[in-house]
Amino acid sequence: MSPTWPRRAAKGRVTLALAGFLVAILALAGCGAPAGDGTVDPAPSVAAAAIPTRFAVVDALAATTPPAASPTVTPTPTASPTAPSPTPSPAPPTAAPTTNSPAAPRVPVTAGRIRPGVVYSGRATEHDAGSGDGNCLLGDSDSAMQVVAMNEVDYDNARSCGAYLQVTGPGGTTVVKVVDRCPECPVGALDLSQQAFDRIAGGAQGGLDKVTWRLVSPGDIGPLQFQVKKESSQWWVSLQVRNHRNPVVSLEIQRGGQWVAVARQMYNYFESEGFGPGPFTVRVTDLYGQQIVSTVNLTPGAVQTTSTQFAQH
Repeated sequence: MSPTWPRRAAKGRVTLALAGFLVAILALAGCGAPAGDGTVDPAPSVAAAAIPTRFAVVDALAATTPPAASPTVTPTPTASPTAPSPTPSPAPPTAAPTTNSPAAPRVPVTAGRIRPGVVYSGRATEHDAGSGDGNCLLGDSDSAMQVVAMNEVDYDNARSCGAYLQVTGPGGTTVVKVVDRCPECPVGALDLSQQAFDRIAGGAQGGLDKVTWRLVSPGDIGPLQFQVKKESSQWWVSLQVRNHRNPVVSLEIQRGGQWVAVARQMYNYFESEGFGPGPFTVRVTDLYGQQIVSTVNLTPGAVQTTSTQFAQH
């Protein structure tokens, strides 16, 4: 019997078929890419992007979470140095008091330029003094007419009105009363009435280059007087002190238990408002600090005579 080659062939065929099938399977199980020119394309990245890793999640959170705000450090405030409270300066005195208040400030009381015991000098001239009633409004003088008009500086806003001066020239000495002012006269100068000039001139005419004069406190001249100006009323009062031995530096009226200073005018009256119908309790102070308290009635135009006078110095 001849060998069964065909059977052998069939087995070989089967073996070859299985081998070819395995080769095909292996080829398909390779990298999954068909053979080409010998290069391998990288796998698509879609799959990797679709599956986030732990680091990707952290990065995503970092990208979407806003950064935390840095804490603001507030500096501790430094206390500013406290400026010392200013010391209030005393208010300057007013020229006229507010008379509708009992606590009205006082008018400054000054002695004026002319002082006791001081000898002054200056030029002397003469003039016709008329009745002797000058800018001081002290009324007519006596027949001797021993009066003088004071230079503007020494007139001192009427502070020298009514003062008595002893004047000495080449021909003698006399005592005169200040009743007027001489705006054009230089400091220290006196413009004497003709009668007073004749007593000291020693025969000179018109004027003297230099005379000396000083304040004096005369002897018996009678009691102190008050003049109430005729326009005065319960709403406005104007008072004048007359026949005073020494220069007057202040006048006050009592109201509500307090003394209220009254302003002096250039024409030698003390004037204010709101003191009512009177009578008034008045206090007058002279150059030496002496004070006289009197009662003055509201009698416009009348001269009221007291029973007292300043002491002689």
